[in-house]
Amino acid sequence: MGEFIYFTEEQKERANAVSIADILQKEHEEVERSGNEWRWKRHKSVTFRGNNWYRHSQQIGSHAIDFMQEFFGMTYPEAVTYLLNGETGQAAHRSRQDTPAQTAKKEKNVLIPPEKNDTMKRVYAYLMQKRHISREILSFFAKQGTLYESAGHHNAVFAGVDKEGNIRHIHKKGTCSDGRSFRMNGDGSDACYGFGHAGKGNRLYVFEAPIDLLSFLTLYPKGWQENSYITLNGVAEHAMLQMLKDYPYLDTAVLCLDHDPAGIEACGRLAEILTQNGYKKIQILRPACKDWNEDLKNLHGEEAAPAQEHPKIAECGVWISILKPVAESVDAKYATKQYICRYYQEIYNALKKGREKKHLEEAFDEAGMLLVSVLVRCMEKEGKALGKAADTAQILDNLQKRYRPHQDKGNFHTRIRNMQKAFSETMEVFDTKDLSLKENKELLVKKCMGLTMECIRAHIFVAVDYQEPVMGQEQGERDTQAPETAAQNERGMALCSQ
Repeated sequence: MGEFIYFTEEQKERANAVSIADILQKEHEEVERSGNEWRWKRHKSVTFRGNNWYRHSQQIGSHAIDFMQEFFGMTYPEAVTYLLNGETGQAAHRSRQDTPAQTAKKEKNVLIPPEKNDTMKRVYAYLMQKRHISREILSFFAKQGTLYESAGHHNAVFAGVDKEGNIRHIHKKGTCSDGRSFRMNGDGSDACYGFGHAGKGNRLYVFEAPIDLLSFLTLYPKGWQENSYITLNGVAEHAMLQMLKDYPYLDTAVLCLDHDPAGIEACGRLAEILTQNGYKKIQILRPACKDWNEDLKNLHGEEAAPAQEHPKIAECGVWISILKPVAESVDAKYATKQYICRYYQEIYNALKKGREKKHLEEAFDEAGMLLVSVLVRCMEKEGKALGKAADTAQILDNLQKRYRPHQDKGNFHTRIRNMQKAFSETMEVFDTKDLSLKENKELLVKKCMGLTMECIRAHIFVAVDYQEPVMGQEQGERDTQAPETAAQNERGMALCSQ
């Protein structure tokens, strides 16, 4: 039996929509301006804009998934999972007979931990002097055998073990101090295990990397051995879930990921996964600087990388504050199907004018703001009929709290499809349900909330992510848009005139 990873079309679309600039920033690569585009300093022939890249030396180009495969040597599943911040596809099985080469590859991927060096001088020197980690903390893990120095390359080796103490994962970190230190997972490592510690208490602290964990323990050493800790070696959930499965007394997860956009999104996604697996006690703990080791550096008087708030969350807060007085000024008599359709139609009319940013701002910021206002007033009106006293400001505050940037992915066509679906579902309630019934009033509030969130996401997309198409690209995108998608959009907008 063979196995392959299946990703949905929506997952592939979200992965391909990731901007190349975000990828290179995450990988600490330098870029420079090149006319209307950007150029990758390490690969001078590569230019990019948004999620599009082009390698001039070979005359090839594409989007984010191909970028990860071309330049970072990832397989297709690895690339998609990376771009989705650890979100995985579904494993599927198919019958086939392995070729000799495939059999050899499987045998090659047996985990073989690196040979231990006679001393740990380089590892101690690097982690204590460069990273400011406590000797006592390092000695604890060294005695456990989960931290050692490799012979030959003198890397720091962090071992992840199973419940029986067998090594199942190896993460290697270079001990050079040149700012571009080597790091990688060992061949054959099982992603379900990571460097960590199992205590007797009920709390599990979750980190991206071993140095984050060690830095946290150095900062907060009091009684640390009572708790449990795990590193994900990224942001995938597998090691966290395995730890919770192996130690059933763990009932509280504390997510301690980086204080940057990727870490914030990963926290949201991991919290959802925990909830889906029945864990209700979830906390998020963020460092004051970008990560826990930067906090340590700051404590020792060194320049530290600052925390980075998520631009989409910030934009959501700004726009909600602008929306409040507008929505409050709208008379409740306009909270009807007629006016929802009217402003939805105005969004469509603005989009028909073109794809320049000014057209999208007219659609999503002007008509969109009016649409949100009548939707919120509609929710307020139906809520009062249900005995709920939430006013317009409270409803918008609730919507702001519901916004999750890790759920907000996709390109322009994704926004239109999502908005169309939410609008159609709202119209269906108006047209087919008896709104005098409590359950139908509750359903209408739910659908209005869904359409309102799509409007908010559309505004954030224009404000934060949108890249205007280059000359000739707009028509090309229209020509290549799936016929069924275009037809759905036309049919949906036609609902407004019914």
